[in-house]
Amino acid sequence: MNHCVILHNNFEDVEALAFIDLLRRAKVRLDLYGVGGPSITSRSAVVYAVERIFKTESDIDVSAYDGILIPGGPGIYDLEKNKNLLAVIKKFFDMRKLVFAICAAPLLLDRAGILAGKKYTCYPGTEIHTGTHVDQSVVVDGNIITSQGVGTALAAGIALVERICGKAEAESQKKKILYKN
Repeated sequence: MNHCVILHNNFEDVEALAFIDLLRRAKVRLDLYGVGGPSITSRSAVVYAVERIFKTESDIDVSAYDGILIPGGPGIYDLEKNKNLLAVIKKFFDMRKLVFAICAAPLLLDRAGILAGKKYTCYPGTEIHTGTHVDQSVVVDGNIITSQGVGTALAAGIALVERICGKAEAESQKKKILYKN
């Protein structure tokens, strides 16, 4: 159980930290990649030190991971034309590994060419017409999981724990964090 997290400047703190925290509580190994450098500044102007730097496609060995997790936020718009990142996302999908995106991050899934014929959700106003948008907190379609945003981040984190670790672990984490939804 090893997953990579793509942090980028202007990512939504709550979206990322909700799933990072829940997955680490469940003992899932996460490698945090910063797009472009060793420190990333979030939407809330908090500076995060990351463990690894992502600049080129070869920076991530897709075969070493079980999935890729991408928080949203305004920084997504700066990544839409990042061919290296889009190629990595496509590799994860093609290898049938987990691909998770929240908020505006499903735009990257579209740009990577993996949303056609898939159900997904996203932040209102960032809908894509190559897939089928569903107005739900979390949508699972095959190896793609999407979520709407900050308000759905805990539900998304729980869905990731269930997908990666199983229902029993998800229920355990829900109980530990007093999750009532």
